[in-house]
Amino acid sequence: MWALALFRKVRMRCGGFRGHQPRKPGEELAPGTARRRTVFSFARLALSAVATVFLAPALLFQVPAAPEKPDAEIPAEKREARVRILGINDLHGNLEPPGMVGGEMTGGAAYLASYLERHEEPGRTVRVHAGDMVGASPMISGYFEDEPTVRAMNLMGFDVGTIGNHELDAGVEEMLRIVEGGPRSAGADFPYLAANTLDARTGKPVLPPYEVLERDGVRVGFIGVTTLETPEMLPPDSTASLRFRDISETVNQYAAELQERGVEAIVVLAHAGGARTGSGPTGEILEETAQMSAAVDVVVAGHTHTRLNERVGGKLVVEAGEYGTALGVVDLVLDRGSGDVLRSEARIVTTRHEGIRPDPRVEDLVSLYAEKVAEKAERVVGTASADLTTAAARSGQSVLGNLIADAHRSAAGADFAVVNSGSIRGGVEAGPVTYGDLYAVRPSEYRLVEVELTGEQVYRLLEQQFTGKPRTLQVSGLRYFHDPSRRAGERVTEVTHPDGTPVSGDSTYTLVANEMLAAGGLGFTVLQEGREVREVGGDLEALVGYVEGLPRLFNVPNPAEERRITLSGDRG
Repeated sequence: MWALALFRKVRMRCGGFRGHQPRKPGEELAPGTARRRTVFSFARLALSAVATVFLAPALLFQVPAAPEKPDAEIPAEKREARVRILGINDLHGNLEPPGMVGGEMTGGAAYLASYLERHEEPGRTVRVHAGDMVGASPMISGYFEDEPTVRAMNLMGFDVGTIGNHELDAGVEEMLRIVEGGPRSAGADFPYLAANTLDARTGKPVLPPYEVLERDGVRVGFIGVTTLETPEMLPPDSTASLRFRDISETVNQYAAELQERGVEAIVVLAHAGGARTGSGPTGEILEETAQMSAAVDVVVAGHTHTRLNERVGGKLVVEAGEYGTALGVVDLVLDRGSGDVLRSEARIVTTRHEGIRPDPRVEDLVSLYAEKVAEKAERVVGTASADLTTAAARSGQSVLGNLIADAHRSAAGADFAVVNSGSIRGGVEAGPVTYGDLYAVRPSEYRLVEVELTGEQVYRLLEQQFTGKPRTLQVSGLRYFHDPSRRAGERVTEVTHPDGTPVSGDSTYTLVANEMLAAGGLGFTVLQEGREVREVGGDLEALVGYVEGLPRLFNVPNPAEERRITLSGDRG
């Protein structure tokens, strides 16, 4: 072998054998070629022998080739890759700026698009969302079955997303129409993931569980999951064909599958969130992340409309507020060889308007749909003497909660009405109140259902607000007192009519609630015990009709004056 190598070196230095050309593919040998090849073979042997004798000593003293550099000496930019994740959550069709944050105008799809572009690193960036991009949307999107928001997302160049509970507001078929396309929807240009949202019949995910994308020469896996609260937050028929698997259990299964495929960088898109409290962050996604395997590097969260930038067991958990008013920016440094995440950091960027030019394509799209809906949206239905706000008093009561509960009770002609506070969106400033304003306040358009309950059942219904996760009911037609210091099951101490007459436990009353609550949603199972009397109509229709029936300039139902909910220490 060393002799052959030596011969090759000599031939290279001599420029090879002149006159000898390789045979072209398919070329026939010319007559006499075989004999000439034999002569050349002897010539090669002779030259090889000469080279061995005369050149071998010189070659023995050649400097050996330098060994390859160890990894430590390879520049970091060559052995490390960088990937940026740009994430948002809970847009809810807010294509127009939803309002002020910290005294500055923020949000709006055209500005959000500019922020995405501004933070883009070409070849290294993935644009993601964590669900509830549609559903419970203002009129500019909801009136057109959220097709405008899907088109805006496509213009903004999202790469992957997951479904939230509101993508399922009207059931699986409607979700698939929005995501995959169908009547009045071109569908999303990017994949949606749903690893733990399963078809109850087959046990398989209704959408792909994960997606693998390559950036800066490394692969990153994305797994999509949705809150386990979904069934109790929607009308029963919306989720009847589905079941929801535990989040961390699902993530761990697919993270292992991704690792088997050689993908080590793993990001979870979770429509499940948390909140910040005095004792630190808490909530579903923080608990679930703590149970996820070490294979997971980042969780892009949603659902609770909060801002989170936390670490749980070494994993980043990032949630970027709501309505496009903020953007999560996550930077990852990865090992090119193994694909592992070496370092990670995140920040939340507020999408302020100052100094930012809105994206012209998205701006044109928003203007198009704003013009289409303008005539109906701008119709004035009343004039409010003060702000209609969701800001809650210490008891949990709010101006808008009072107004909506009164509207529902009036539409049904019922004794009582209850409204879940979480279903109330936004607020309306004092002055003219338009149809579009009220649409934004009640975008889900649930049906209203009237049921019969005994006074004893009404007591138990109100008590269920304080069982498990606290959920305040706004009320009309009654007052109640509660003591948070008492043990669960005994916190509601008194229920009366507005004039102070006690609600009798043995008497029967009519109560109106939206279809989700009436079916026992949000844990209010007592409502399932009631006898259904009738459907009343839609909640938005009830609110618009009620406001139109008020004096042209109407006074708002102020919690300070109408103490419908009273803490035990606030009696007076």
